[in-house]
Amino acid sequence: VTRQQMDDQGMKNLDDVLQEAPGINIVKNGGERSLYMARGQLVDTLQIDGIPTNISNAYSMDAISKPTTDIYDRVEIVRGATGLLEGAGSPSAAINLVRKRPTAEPQALIETSAGSWDDYKTMIDLSSPLNEQGTLRGRTVITYNNANSYMDTAQKENQVFYTLLEADISKDTLATLGFTYQKDRNSGYDWSGLPTMADGKFYPLSRSTSLTGKWNHLDKRNTTVFGDIQHYFDNGWKLVVAANQTWAKSDFLGNYTQRVARTENMFTLNPRHFRYDDTQTSVDTYLSGPFSFMGKQHDFVLGSNVRVDDFDYHGGRDASYKYVFDINDPDSFNPPAPTALNVNQWKYNITQKQAGIYAAGRFSLTDSTKLILGSRVSWFKNESLTFVSKPIKNDYAKNAEITPYAGLVQELNDNFSAYASYTEIFKPQSNLGTNGSPLAPMTGSNYELGLKGEFLDKRLNSSIALFQTDQTGRAEALSDDQAGALCPDLPNGCYRASEKIRNRGIDLELNGALTADWNLSAGYTYTQSKYAAGSQKGKDSGVAAAPRHLLKIATDYRLPGVLNKARVGGSVFVQSKMTNTEVGEDYKIQQQGYALTNLHAIYEINKNLEVQYNLDNVFDKKYYQTIGNPNYWNFQGEPRNFNLALRAKF
Repeated sequence: VTRQQMDDQGMKNLDDVLQEAPGINIVKNGGERSLYMARGQLVDTLQIDGIPTNISNAYSMDAISKPTTDIYDRVEIVRGATGLLEGAGSPSAAINLVRKRPTAEPQALIETSAGSWDDYKTMIDLSSPLNEQGTLRGRTVITYNNANSYMDTAQKENQVFYTLLEADISKDTLATLGFTYQKDRNSGYDWSGLPTMADGKFYPLSRSTSLTGKWNHLDKRNTTVFGDIQHYFDNGWKLVVAANQTWAKSDFLGNYTQRVARTENMFTLNPRHFRYDDTQTSVDTYLSGPFSFMGKQHDFVLGSNVRVDDFDYHGGRDASYKYVFDINDPDSFNPPAPTALNVNQWKYNITQKQAGIYAAGRFSLTDSTKLILGSRVSWFKNESLTFVSKPIKNDYAKNAEITPYAGLVQELNDNFSAYASYTEIFKPQSNLGTNGSPLAPMTGSNYELGLKGEFLDKRLNSSIALFQTDQTGRAEALSDDQAGALCPDLPNGCYRASEKIRNRGIDLELNGALTADWNLSAGYTYTQSKYAAGSQKGKDSGVAAAPRHLLKIATDYRLPGVLNKARVGGSVFVQSKMTNTEVGEDYKIQQQGYALTNLHAIYEINKNLEVQYNLDNVFDKKYYQTIGNPNYWNFQGEPRNFNLALRAKF
């Protein structure tokens, strides 16, 4: 997803990017707690300049700020198993955000915009050499965004400061050092979404309905320091050492709704107060380059990475708080603020330490046949301390876990190449079982067959991929009733290890420039997830919010002749139905398939100034973006909205 795509479609944060990216769908586990899925699996990490950031903890996105696109040049997405480079993880996707770098020539970008619900934003992006020789360069981005919401009470303020220095230490060595600070204030924060009727049918509520106290909030502060050194050898090899450290702190006061026993429309409000402190440190080193053997040129990479995630949070509830309301009378909803919250009632600390050594080679068997072999040896340690009614300490370690990878690529002609790949899966889990201990690691394997094509002098790329993933031991959340009976001392519920699950599907993608004035991106994904063993064999599995069919198309076209200062385009998002059924609790929640249409128009006033208009959800489709259970986590999608931006470039 290029910088131009992000600008054209008004993508402000990572949610906006992945909403348009082929094969990815977004699950809301809270207003700002987004989960990303690919091929029926949750994405465990986000890479930033290739350095992973852990988001696998259920509360990671309560502490980690949602990435703002203003500081990134592009977002790279590779779907499938990614354990070779990321370490332990699920076979979903690798999402890599590539930061903006300083430019050789001075440049400035100033952008201001206004949109629906008093959404105002200003961004300044400055880049320039800092000495006469141009060997020292810098770039700084500053962003401020303040907005209300289509939901009652919700407001957001976002501030970002990003700066980067880049220095040519010698003609072969480049060093960078950077700093990012992001501050988010979410007042009237909607944590739990809306409930449904007891049988799963939706209440006839307006999209502005928010069952949230005005006193709710989620305030985050994220600070990141990063840097790398790159050295290029004369023989084409490259050595890179990169490091990243993030300190994330947040304060969260939210509530969720719970149906009053033996009633249909009466609900209680349940406030919770948490404070999060997450420190993540990553160091990555690798050496890569070409070599010759038996008259053929091959490529090789050897690397290591170390990651530590120290996640600490504590919180509690107001045991004396009592507020009951009628869902059919949302206008009278006005809950008082809690007065006796005990933020030290529950305490948790989860520390994950991961180290690995990996090697991979692309070997030229013939001029048209490439063999790819790789393997990673991982050391993983999870230290967990939970204090609810009593302290529970659980440590888990796995040493020298081997994750192999193999692939074969066959060039068929100048336009097409076919490939096949295999990799194994190893994913330790922090989810707690009914005994209060973390579940055993998830294991499995991933197979993929595909065909890739290049056309129009490599301006247009296409691909088709067939995939199958087998997993055993994947964490599955127990229902509220089951958790209440089996793990009543765990206020955040508990999980069970699944039997063998098999995901199968197909990815189709077309991306590039049809002409110099016409860009196109299109992707279709079909995913089927079923139990392949155990008592539920043959039944559907997977997250309820994962549709089987997902189609995304986006385009941008520069008008011809006297209108060539204008570009127009849009995007279409189509997904099939989502269903969540719990037979034991006798409900079925279903969002039928729907389609969304977005449009944009850009006019270049002169070489330095352009104006842009975006209109999203053009036909004002009403739908639930995420479905949960009858008590909470059902989130309606945004109504029709607009954004008008003025962009100055110098």
